[in-house]
Amino acid sequence: MKNDIPDFQTIMLPMLKLLSTGEKMTLNEVMQKLTRHFNLTDEHLKIKVPSGQMGLFRNRVGWTRSYLKKAGLIAYPERGVYKITDEGKKFLETNPSKLRMKQLENFPKYMDWRNTFAKNTDRKSEEIEKNNQTPDEVLESTIEEIHNELATELLDKLKENSFGYFEKFVIQLLQKMGYGNFSEEAATHTGQTNDDGIDGIISQDRLGLENVYIQAKRFTSGNVGSPDIRNFIGSLALQGVNKGVFLTTSRFSESAIRTAKESKQQKIILVDGKELTELAIEFNLGVQVDKTIEIKKIDLDYFEE
Repeated sequence: MKNDIPDFQTIMLPMLKLLSTGEKMTLNEVMQKLTRHFNLTDEHLKIKVPSGQMGLFRNRVGWTRSYLKKAGLIAYPERGVYKITDEGKKFLETNPSKLRMKQLENFPKYMDWRNTFAKNTDRKSEEIEKNNQTPDEVLESTIEEIHNELATELLDKLKENSFGYFEKFVIQLLQKMGYGNFSEEAATHTGQTNDDGIDGIISQDRLGLENVYIQAKRFTSGNVGSPDIRNFIGSLALQGVNKGVFLTTSRFSESAIRTAKESKQQKIILVDGKELTELAIEFNLGVQVDKTIEIKKIDLDYFEE
């Protein structure tokens, strides 16, 4: 009976088609329509994932939804609500016969996501379809996929919130990393209209003898360019300091990276959206532990006679 439940790739095209009217739908509405489409029974819906914490079909629909969003074919206009995008409508106008991981590579937004979060770890489309990996490889790939999904959601949330919120977020992150965590005064949020390009100040030592200045840029699109870095270097020079951290939800252009490296008087550290989310996950800012899984192996020493 488990084999009757479609895999997440098989669900892709039917899910996109049922959203083709342009109406917003909740997850429950999507589930009901897909259940009827695939002729699934209540017994099918009772089948759980190995952990037993979620229905198998619901879990696969969730991954389908996630990949469609990564490709820019659907959007989440509200929490728990889904809607087809103009890109999704254009794709359906081609009368596609299928939509699987390989086809997603034709969409720039999906490739942009993969190049940002899963350049070295995302399983190839062919590997996913053939599923010829060992259990250890599947487990590692799955953990990495879940991690990348968390990083994506975290970055989306940072882009949705205000500029002021993002500035405070990066200061809290640096505090959790050990900068300025010895007193309330050791971290300062300066985000004002006349802050001379400085969004925060973090003390490196207990007495505040050496400070690190922060610039936070919450970009929803585009890259941080060389002019932004030059402006930040100029702001540091005005303050008479030589250390700065530039953090963004976006990425840095090659010229921006080069400008930071070529700076002689100031040491500039660049933290892009990917690294920012990695640090936030590592230091548990904006995330929480969902579950802990123990992987055990044989203790060969125990069986030595």
